Amino acid sequence: MKQNLIMTYLHGNDCMHMLETELYLQSLSRLKNCVKAVFVNNVNDGNIEILSRIYDIIIPDNENPELAHLSIYKWLCEHVNEYEYVINTDLRDVIFQRDPFEFLKAHPEKNMFFTLEGMTIQESECNRIWHQWYRNNIRFHKEEYLDSYVINGGVWGGKIEQVMNFCLFIFTQVNMISRAPIINQQSMGYLYKFWKMNPQVMMCHPYEDVFCCTGEAIKYDNIDVYFNEDNIACNKDGEPYYIFHQWDRTEVAQKLLEKQYTGLKFSI
Repeated sequence: MKQNLIMTYLHGNDCMHMLETELYLQSLSRLKNCVKAVFVNNVNDGNIEILSRIYDIIIPDNENPELAHLSIYKWLCEHVNEYEYVINTDLRDVIFQRDPFEFLKAHPEKNMFFTLEGMTIQESECNRIWHQWYRNNIRFHKEEYLDSYVINGGVWGGKIEQVMNFCLFIFTQVNMISRAPIINQQSMGYLYKFWKMNPQVMMCHPYEDVFCCTGEAIKYDNIDVYFNEDNIACNKDGEPYYIFHQWDRTEVAQKLLEKQYTGLKFSI
């Protein structure tokens, strides 16, 4: 039977000495029904040993870290028959509050899942800048799309074939010569209106489902998220989100860090 895979990409050693990473690793360790993989690029042996306590698979990578999606694509090509669903997240600022594969499997008609931050491109200064940069690099369909929702580049997933196609697409984008660097979130913002046409793609909005909430939108009051007595991020009905991304930008950040400091586990 095929398994589910959760993965991340780590470049360098700096974040391995942060409480934020400790929080991520502890939350990841609570997920029991999936394979955990990490790509390591320029990470020392001591930190790899720490990661091996949590991750089932350590994948050394020497590619330019800006081309991480290419490395992910190549590895998935070699293991395409082993996994059903794949989720990729950032490392330092992510907390798993529940098993996110429960959410994906509850929507079998969907092949790809993207995280909407809850704000439009117009409402976000950095995304407005990226919007203009991207429009300067395309030939056709150059209309503004400031009313599109921001798609978060740090949490996405789906069935393995669609994840592979997405990784290959992002590689082609960031590998282009342009007047300003192209990152994944720029391309995703442009394609929001096109992906939304596809009934097999799910745009996960924090007001419409509980896949993921993001701290950037919370910080600037674009969305309202509620925290229970355990500082778990919930929707208005008190249902916890599966993933809490960019938690370090929210009002509960200090409380979470202080709590984590009293319970160090991975000797960071």
